[in-house]
Amino acid sequence: MRREAIEAGKAWRTAPSNAGLRLPKPPAAVVLAWRQLKTFQDREVFAALREDAEAPEWWQVCLKLLMIADEASADSGFKQSNVFTSIVKEAYVEEDVVSGETFRRIQSAPKSLSTASEDVVCVQPKSRTPSVGCTLRSLSHHLALLPPKGAVKARWIEPPLGAISDKLDGELGLLLIPFPYRISKTSFRSAGEEAGGHWGWFDADQNWLPNPKDSVRREEFVIFVQGLIKKARANGQLVSGVVFPELSLDYGLFLKVGNALAKDEGIDFIISGISSDKGGRPGNFVAIAPFFLFRDAECTSLKSWEPLALVREKHHRWKLNGSQISDYDLGLDEGKSWWENLTILSRSLDLIVFKGDTTLTTLICEDLARVDPCQAVIRAIGPNLLIALLMDGPQIIQRWPGRYASVLTEDPGTSVLTFTSLGLISRQNDIGKFPQACGIALWSDESTGTKSIELPREADAVLLQLTKNAKNERTLDGREDNFCSHVWVYSN
Repeated sequence: MRREAIEAGKAWRTAPSNAGLRLPKPPAAVVLAWRQLKTFQDREVFAALREDAEAPEWWQVCLKLLMIADEASADSGFKQSNVFTSIVKEAYVEEDVVSGETFRRIQSAPKSLSTASEDVVCVQPKSRTPSVGCTLRSLSHHLALLPPKGAVKARWIEPPLGAISDKLDGELGLLLIPFPYRISKTSFRSAGEEAGGHWGWFDADQNWLPNPKDSVRREEFVIFVQGLIKKARANGQLVSGVVFPELSLDYGLFLKVGNALAKDEGIDFIISGISSDKGGRPGNFVAIAPFFLFRDAECTSLKSWEPLALVREKHHRWKLNGSQISDYDLGLDEGKSWWENLTILSRSLDLIVFKGDTTLTTLICEDLARVDPCQAVIRAIGPNLLIALLMDGPQIIQRWPGRYASVLTEDPGTSVLTFTSLGLISRQNDIGKFPQACGIALWSDESTGTKSIELPREADAVLLQLTKNAKNERTLDGREDNFCSHVWVYSN
């Protein structure tokens, strides 16, 4: 069955399209399997079986169809050549032309590759096949079965004009800037309390930022960031991405930094936590400036990277309890629980295709600890690299970020970076209740394990160097992917 499925999938994917049709004709093995399945159409999908019962015959038919579909979908989401996904992409290009909004499909990428109702189930491409467990996720290399779009939306974002060949290198340098370095006691304030006095809402005031009207200090911040990049490169190190933690910047300062770094051909992206979306709605968001998408599209009418900026909101509110308020010496009543004052309108994840064959995604603090709904997407797709932005204490293996990151590193095999600002760590150090700490980040991959990344004294940033290692993965039914998967591992 395995041999037949591989052959049928390849034949289907590479067959010429019939005259007047966009898709190639299904191979004989697919037609026969569907005819066989039709003979079982009156069977219950689920029926309890005795322990000694034979597996229903239609199970084998479904398994074979799944295997063939997966093989036919090789390279989906990564190369323009796959006939089944190219039609979906072309529809979004067409929408760009009709709407007049160049590359609108980057902001409204398809939520599913399937013609099945998105309100029932979504299908997206896939990066990693779990090497542990026995689930549906272990049965495919190239397709991921996802929850309906009403639960969570996964946007699969490819370079508009396809991958540029010279981007397919195996090194990545991330400049981690743990700003803010200090957070004042007044940064956390009450935004209203429940009448019974048991809980309330809190707002985080970004009083660590220059005033939006203070153009001089905001420009100085941009120059400071550029100086860090220059220093990091001084001894020949690679800097290809710049990362700021949760709630580090506001959207205006993010754009200002972005416009300066967009001119740097060596910087592929900026990731930062910000305090509002593009429309000015306050909250807790992650923003990505994907310069590499803009540069791949520079031969078009697109003149700025800003239309390609990706902004999405946090999925879960942070709950501050008495011990946290005490540990960080925050200006809130320790006798109450305090919830982050957020509106949560929709839950989505951006899966960005980077360096030709890497998928990159982000989480915001609490979202790393909560299993639903987005971790179902992460486990199904298996992004190669996940960056979790935090406002948290020291990143040491024994604390909660280390526990949750290592779970995703084991299954589906995602390399995870958790990264916090120095602000709350500094507050904790000032109190002296715990040992002095400077762990601003935690790195976890399946090859080198979990490592705490510390900020040296007098340093303003850390440069994390990563290397890409190829990996041959197998599905539960034994099909290999011929080393088309890879793992980002810690280098130095």
